Amino acid sequence: MASEPSDSLPPQITPQSNSSNQNLASGKLAEDALKTLESFRKYPQSDQVHSDRNDSDQNQNSSPEPTDPNKYPDLKLPGSIQSPTAILYRRWKLPVLLLLASIVSMTWAGLTVWAPVETLETAFLNGSMFEVRRSILANWFPGLLFSLALTAILGSHELGHYIATRLYRIRSTPPLFIPFPISPIGTCGAVILMDGRQADRKQIFDIGIAGPIAGLVVAIPVAIAGLLIELPLRSGGIPSYTFGQPLLIQALEAIIGHSVAISKTPTPIPSTDWLGLCPEWVEGVQNIDMNPLLMAAWVGLLVTGLNMIPISQLDGGHVIFGLLGRKSHLFSLIAYAACIAYVIFGALVFGQGMFVLMLVLVTIMGIKHPPSRNDAVELGLFRTLLGWATLSLPLLCIPLRPVTLIQ
Repeated sequence: MASEPSDSLPPQITPQSNSSNQNLASGKLAEDALKTLESFRKYPQSDQVHSDRNDSDQNQNSSPEPTDPNKYPDLKLPGSIQSPTAILYRRWKLPVLLLLASIVSMTWAGLTVWAPVETLETAFLNGSMFEVRRSILANWFPGLLFSLALTAILGSHELGHYIATRLYRIRSTPPLFIPFPISPIGTCGAVILMDGRQADRKQIFDIGIAGPIAGLVVAIPVAIAGLLIELPLRSGGIPSYTFGQPLLIQALEAIIGHSVAISKTPTPIPSTDWLGLCPEWVEGVQNIDMNPLLMAAWVGLLVTGLNMIPISQLDGGHVIFGLLGRKSHLFSLIAYAACIAYVIFGALVFGQGMFVLMLVLVTIMGIKHPPSRNDAVELGLFRTLLGWATLSLPLLCIPLRPVTLIQ
């Protein structure tokens, strides 16, 4: 809609000419120019400006307002109302795409008996895709079962965080899965991003602890099913890794009494007898003997244990900050030193350093947890006891020797 033009011209652009025709034409041109400038000043989103006075007057009442959503569907102004469908689509488009990509990636890892790189390497060296085709045709069901079970564990973990942020009205993203098809497990886990500055100390605690608890609620039944149900892989695959079992799975196996689903392999070289360690701590299950449900639980427990390390903005960092407030940085420094000792121990004793990249990322993020909106909020007895209990999860869920390369 064009704006109403001024009745007189400003002195600085009043036409000066000896010819009356030129004077009238120049005056009309100046008036049109003023109309155009005024129209853009008043309605910058308008897609039509009338340069002719008669056309402007005629269409002044008939032209739609620039904020008309029917005439201007792409117009975005503050306070404009968008349909719930459009909001949901924009919010969940990327998370759904990442979820589907991760399911495909994790299924691929299960198809190859958790050795995707070795399978492709063998196919390349043999000059034939026979090994890949055999894995797909023979192991599609165990691979898909592994993928769906792991998606349920990781998804419940992140949904625990997400639901807590929604209950406390803290801005956050939906769960974002991270596909990683060249990894033995096919994923790097899942995350949510939130604005922790909006939350107080108790809310930070609840958001941090909700994910691991929700994940364990799914992971433990999956682990029990993996110990009880025998699901052999039809294609033998390539022996590439030995997966050490955490204390939690060993405890479940002891409670069940007998597991028909797995068979442990001998202690890998170098021997750890001189350390006086329990053999079960370092013995593991080869990838070709791994049950898909047990493997999904193994990954879920490992992710839970790593996230509950009380450092920085990990889940454990949120929990220890809720327990101790600003004094938590001292506890985090001790946990950080313990992580460095664990990496060095693995490198010296087992000949391989695990989680070095994660340690570097945590160092870049910062060891200290940032302050909350209100650090003076108290947790109460129940939250305090629950928080200290969950800090034992790294010891229960992370094996002493998680992965061993088979030479």
